Amino acid sequence: MKPQDVFSAALHLPAPWFITNVEFKELPDNPAVSELHIFIDFKKGSKFPCPVDGCGHTSPVHDTQERVWRHVNFFQYPCYIHARVPRVNCSDHKVRLVNVPWARPGSGFTLLFEGLALMLAQDMPVATAAEHVGEHDTRLWRLIKHWISEARKKLDFSDVEAVGIDETSKRGHNYLSVFVDLMKRRVMFVTEGKDAGTVTKFVKEFEEKNGSAEAVKVVSTDMSLAFKKGVSSCFPNACHVLDHFHVVKLVNDAVDAVRRRESKEEPVLKRTRYLWLKNFDNLTEKQQGRLTPLSKRHLKTARAYRMRLQLQDIYTHTDADLAQDEMKKLIRWMKLSRIEEMRRVGKTLQENLSGILAYWQHKFSNALLEGMNSIIQNIKRRARGFRNQEYFATMIYFVCGGLDIASLCPYPRMKGSIEVC
Repeated sequence: MKPQDVFSAALHLPAPWFITNVEFKELPDNPAVSELHIFIDFKKGSKFPCPVDGCGHTSPVHDTQERVWRHVNFFQYPCYIHARVPRVNCSDHKVRLVNVPWARPGSGFTLLFEGLALMLAQDMPVATAAEHVGEHDTRLWRLIKHWISEARKKLDFSDVEAVGIDETSKRGHNYLSVFVDLMKRRVMFVTEGKDAGTVTKFVKEFEEKNGSAEAVKVVSTDMSLAFKKGVSSCFPNACHVLDHFHVVKLVNDAVDAVRRRESKEEPVLKRTRYLWLKNFDNLTEKQQGRLTPLSKRHLKTARAYRMRLQLQDIYTHTDADLAQDEMKKLIRWMKLSRIEEMRRVGKTLQENLSGILAYWQHKFSNALLEGMNSIIQNIKRRARGFRNQEYFATMIYFVCGGLDIASLCPYPRMKGSIEVC
């Protein structure tokens, strides 16, 4: 068997394509570095289909253009594919460059190389992946964005009925809003900012992909007034559920504010922050022994702490009516207390009571989004930041978007080489 036959089988070349030559070259300016070059041609007299989708016309070769593609390494050596790519003169679409089976149109990489780059980018920063394959990271970003964009075109949101909204930090006080399908556990949309306008942007994208804002039954968010405004205007038939983790955090922050203020007059409260914020069972035996006598003393912090425990106890109830009664009692307790921080929290809970109580009706929360937020922040830390918001959003879609990229590729050898995220 000739070497050309071996490489033809490895590249899975269909007729009329065949390998004419394989050369192993040393670089003239650096003899220590070698490259593999594979030369492909087509049989004389071959006809090729017009590359325009749906055309179906087959024509003889009009002329050819020389093209070069970067292929996956041969052992440790860079590999390149050279070919005379024919152009056909279609009666409907004039002269067009035909598509080759080993690369997508307009790409300087083979499909196998792109598959390798996508696999690496799933598990490491793109800059690191670029170093591994010996390419500039800008070229890798270009191919990643292409496949993410193509996969997102295939998304169908027609069955989405539960949406979660949360913000994630991009850099400093710059934020991205993340919209998640709570049933299929996938990121549907990412956009800059965290105001009501982000919800409007999402609905536009949502409806372009067959989603219906009127069909959405539940929207879960934190206690952001901007999100509340956006949800009420964009999802007319949805029940707005306020995430209970954010409700508990609001009370936790108030307890800590009480402790900080009171510690100026009560030295015994110094260095006790986490005693009041952690659940009792999560404290060490020594911490429990320290908290128990403090919680029984006549301290404002101790009273605020008992309100926090009462809220957590309410969220353990399964009966909606009981939870409603207990929540109203807690709000009354907070508003009548002489602790300013807890009175403000009680007023906030009263203003958002319908969204808080909706949790017992639908049992949705932003727990999934908090988990995804951890993944997103890990993506950011792993890459040590991104040059622009588009790169960050692309990687969020890649890792958390549930995209089926492999099924889009027409080259059989690539299918199965990329995991579906």
